[in-house]
Order: sequence, then structure tokens, then C-alpha cells
Amino acid sequence: MKPPRKPPLKPLKPPLKPQHRQPAPSLPPTPVPPGQQVRHQDKTEEKFHGLRACEALFARRPQDIIRVYLTEERRRQFVKLLDFCAKQRRGFQIVAPENLQRLTGSIHHEGIAILAREIPRWDLAELMQAIESQRLDGPLLYLDGVQNPHNLGTILRTAAHFGVAAILGAASDLPSLSPAAVRVAEGAAECVPVCVLADPIADLTRLKKAGFRVVATSSHRGDPIHAATISQKSILVLGGEGEGVSRPIDAIADLRLRIPGTNVVESLNVSVACGIVLSEAWRRTHPA
Repeated sequence: MKPPRKPPLKPLKPPLKPQHRQPAPSLPPTPVPPGQQVRHQDKTEEKFHGLRACEALFARRPQDIIRVYLTEERRRQFVKLLDFCAKQRRGFQIVAPENLQRLTGSIHHEGIAILAREIPRWDLAELMQAIESQRLDGPLLYLDGVQNPHNLGTILRTAAHFGVAAILGAASDLPSLSPAAVRVAEGAAECVPVCVLADPIADLTRLKKAGFRVVATSSHRGDPIHAATISQKSILVLGGEGEGVSRPIDAIADLRLRIPGTNVVESLNVSVACGIVLSEAWRRTHPA
């Protein structure tokens, strides 16, 4: 007998190709109004971030807003801002927190960033016009050699609390109103103007002729600040932590005040000294 014939082998099926799922996009589509094209950041623009900084920007100069980025968690809090963007044909985008960190270069974005025109800095002519028209009222604060943006932000916040009319500084020294400084200022950068002086000695002398007194502060020299008379028409001078008030500025001072202490340390942080000086100035000019 012949052996039974084996059934023919079935052809092997080709192996199944692995199905690759497309990863979900990290950023949702950006709502862009009709006729508006996505644009890149200009040199005169900044990505401001931080809750209070962005709230103040929207409240004070909404016309300067170009684009808004915020996390899903902040959407309800900024409904009015998003409505404004839709009506005024400004782009906005809901982004993940890690992408907002990448956009701002900061872990302190607090869930929102606004691309907007930079905060304009004043010159002496604008300052004088505002004083003469009584749009500004209160003491002025001159920063002599203070170059740290975070110190500027902290000083702006303190100045707003104690009613400073404007912050002054040399054009070559005063740090810019960077997003970091504006965030630290917690909204005050939109309230207190920053004025750069091209020629500090000449410009301060002009302000003296307009009735202001230049008051230099120090940790070691001058009369105790608690016994001094400080008026609304004062220019309070704070020096950098290393050198203090410079000799040319000190030479034109009408009054020199010191912050009493133990003298165990060389000097106070300039933002701490600012709080002490402005608190005393406020107490003198606004008695309870």
C-alpha cells in the first residue's frame, strides 16, 4: 500500500505590520482670526509672564497685546482676556505647562504669558510734563548703580505700595524692564513709570530747580532716617550694594540719611533698604 499523501502546506501569511499611532500633538491648534497670520516676536516685544503681571498688562494697556498663551487651568480665570482676543483679532493658545516653560524660559510662568509690546521707558521731558500737569504726585526714587533686574522688580513693587511717583536711573545703568523684572514686580511695572536720565547730574539739578530735594541714603553716613523730614518733593537716592551712592550724586545731595543698625554687616540689600526708606517717607507724609 502507498503511504497516505500529506496535505499540501498552506502558504505562510506575511507578518502583521506593527501599527504605529501618531503621538498626540503637544500643543492644541491655535485659534487665529481670519486674515491674521502667525508672526514672530519682534525686537520691541516681550513675552511677559506671571499672574499679576499679565492681569495688570491687560488692565492697563490691552492695545499692546499681540498674543496670549495660557494653560487649561487658567482658561476660566481669563475669560475676559480670551474674549478680548477673539473680538480684537489677537491670537491665543492653550498650552501645556512644560511648553509654557519653554516659551517663557522660566518655571515661574504661573500658567500664563502674553506677547506684548515692551513697557515704554520715559525720558526727563516726559517726566517733567507729567509732574507739571500734576499727573504724577509723590516722591521720586533714584537708583544709583542698581543693575540687577530682580532688584528692580522688587523695588517697583515696593514703590507702588508706598506711592512713589516714578523711578529714575542713569540710561547706562538702569536695567531694562525684562519679563523677569516685570514678573517680580507683581503688576507694579504697569503702574510706576521708569525714567532713564541721559545726564543724571544735569537732570537731577533741573529737578532741584523745580522744587525737589535730593536725599542720599546710606547705612553709615548722615542723620538717622527716623528723625528726618522727608517731603513729597523729595528724590530719594538708593545706591548699589557694593559702592553705595556715587560721589557725583552725593555731591549734589541736599540731605544725607542713614538707616540705623548694628553695623555687623557692611550694608543692606538694596530692595530691603528701599522698603525701610519708603516706609518712613510714607509715614512722614501720610500721618495716621
